[in-house]
Amino acid sequence: MSPHPASSTRVAVSDLARGRYCIGDGSFSFAAAHHLADLPDFENKAGRPHGHTFTVEVELIDAELRAPGFVADYAELAPVGEYLKRELDHRDLNALFTFDTTTDALAQHITAWFLAHMPPERGKQLHAIHVGLSSATGAHQHVDDESFTFEAAHHLEGLPDGHKCGRPHGHSYRVDLRLDPQTNPRRRARLRSLLAVYLDRHLDYRDLNAVLAFQPTSELLAEHLYACILDQASTRDAAAVLAVRVWESPRRWAEFAQDERSGR
Repeated sequence: MSPHPASSTRVAVSDLARGRYCIGDGSFSFAAAHHLADLPDFENKAGRPHGHTFTVEVELIDAELRAPGFVADYAELAPVGEYLKRELDHRDLNALFTFDTTTDALAQHITAWFLAHMPPERGKQLHAIHVGLSSATGAHQHVDDESFTFEAAHHLEGLPDGHKCGRPHGHSYRVDLRLDPQTNPRRRARLRSLLAVYLDRHLDYRDLNAVLAFQPTSELLAEHLYACILDQASTRDAAAVLAVRVWESPRRWAEFAQDERSGR
């Protein structure tokens, strides 16, 4: 692996095939009761009145980023949480809705609300809404991911006055390297080593603003790590890389992949 510093280890966006950025916010939840009317209790316990802590993850997708390097500011998704707390939290869902309140049906309902009430720009970016039970939604991992962690500080410039991300702060980052399922163990090990060494030498226990030549948003960080791998791997090894996902918290992530490799 080349020992050059992080600030020079990068491939320009223009050097990559057209890519796509995706972010996920799984920080939303609501506690509610329900039962599934089409399932008699002697056949399935979900037919009996019961309850869950439902979790909700919103995914947005775009081919371009807005300043300072976002698909969207996570704060712009706050109305979703407000709606869930106001209308669904600590309620009996069967008293609210005429449809059978499966997680898929609830996801469809929240999607319809999102498209009707969120700004049109966010609606155009909406990729999916997932509803799960307890911790089932959020920090899930694809079976073909290779995962890494690093500890780092950063801040973002160009944000409104008072925005908390404009202050120096830090995250325990997780990076998922998504590889083609057919990747053989030796190729997987080489790619894993490239990313592990880069993170350890250049990003772990660092101030990202001091070592990277761009705004260290999770979106741009995911793109940077993707480009670094392609820059340093052989052509055959690089072909196995599908995406890089960066988690800045257990329930918020950003991902970069090239369009032709998008297999979500």
